[in-house]
Amino acid sequence: MLLLSPLLISSSLFHNAFAASPAFDQVMITDAPMSNQKNDWVQTYGNDSTRLRSDYANILAIDYDSDGKTLDATFWLASNSENASIYNQPLKHIRYGMLIAIVSLPENSGYNGANYNFYIEENNGKWSQYLYELSSTGTRSLIYSKTNYTESFGGPLVGPGYVKLRLDLGYIHSPSSYGLSFYTAESFKSNEDRDFTSWVGIPPATISTLTHPKDVVIRQGEENLIPSEVETPLSNNVTSLKFDNGTYYSSNGLSVYTEKIQPPLFKVKVSPQTPVGVYTIPFVASLLIQTTSSKLPMFNDTVTGLGDPEFQVAKKYPTIGYITGKANLTLKVIPPLTVNEKFMAFWNTYGTPIVILAGGAVGAFTTLFIDYLKDRKEQKKAKHA
Repeated sequence: MLLLSPLLISSSLFHNAFAASPAFDQVMITDAPMSNQKNDWVQTYGNDSTRLRSDYANILAIDYDSDGKTLDATFWLASNSENASIYNQPLKHIRYGMLIAIVSLPENSGYNGANYNFYIEENNGKWSQYLYELSSTGTRSLIYSKTNYTESFGGPLVGPGYVKLRLDLGYIHSPSSYGLSFYTAESFKSNEDRDFTSWVGIPPATISTLTHPKDVVIRQGEENLIPSEVETPLSNNVTSLKFDNGTYYSSNGLSVYTEKIQPPLFKVKVSPQTPVGVYTIPFVASLLIQTTSSKLPMFNDTVTGLGDPEFQVAKKYPTIGYITGKANLTLKVIPPLTVNEKFMAFWNTYGTPIVILAGGAVGAFTTLFIDYLKDRKEQKKAKHA
């Protein structure tokens, strides 16, 4: 046992050293892109929203960051009042949470692509915190809970216009890549409405551009089509490409157009006056990310016959989001071909066929000439005879 102890300790340290999620600085998403994705306000229970959709549940923005061990998120809400009476009504409840989709798990796993649900919930003025693991069979497993804890309005976690959540990533196995969708849920009696954000990728993705060929070289006065790949670790499904001028880039006689978005194809024109050099053309790309695939079958609560009510709500979860960020197209402009270079380029392309054709022509001419000489010789012999 004494001999094995150091091995066990080192093995444990080795395992923990690699069990870490990515750390990243604070990121903010606002309500504008959320509205564009049409994920605002979903009626999840009932058919009456008369006393729902209050400012306390209306998301204006979310900011979030991580040190690799915990994920911190702040909900910025439309409410900016210190009146906390909404948090202490017997027939009304409110929830602030986040859905988590693990990238390494199959699409359509969990509840409509969400593998975990982490939230705090108010009930009669008291707060409780829950973390559930979600199954595509319509059931969920409680991983962590903290019930009836004291959190006064205006405190560090819940205040006028904000709510803060902190998730220990160790509870979800510290994934290296995952997606988030934030939400609020407000209910009164048997009616409930939720405000969802679209999905965002973690870590915040860096968009890369790969061209074919890898190094793009274009001569002054030429134009060319550049096949490309624009991608992130989470997606290569490009939905839009925009330059500073919208659909094209133009500077110093160099013009770049988007010929096709999927797969990306750029058209580059270089005027004879464009200065020689390396050019980096910035653009903004948007890529689709999704948690489910229509090609895969969706499980429902008839699998077990004992589906969780939340599973029915899950069918209204948002399933898509967009990664939007800056990227670059790099190319090199060189001088036009000289006369000698044009000849060499022509010869390198057509030299071998020309030699073959010329050789064939010489051979054919030689054969004809020899035959001609033979014919003349025979004709002379016949004449003298």
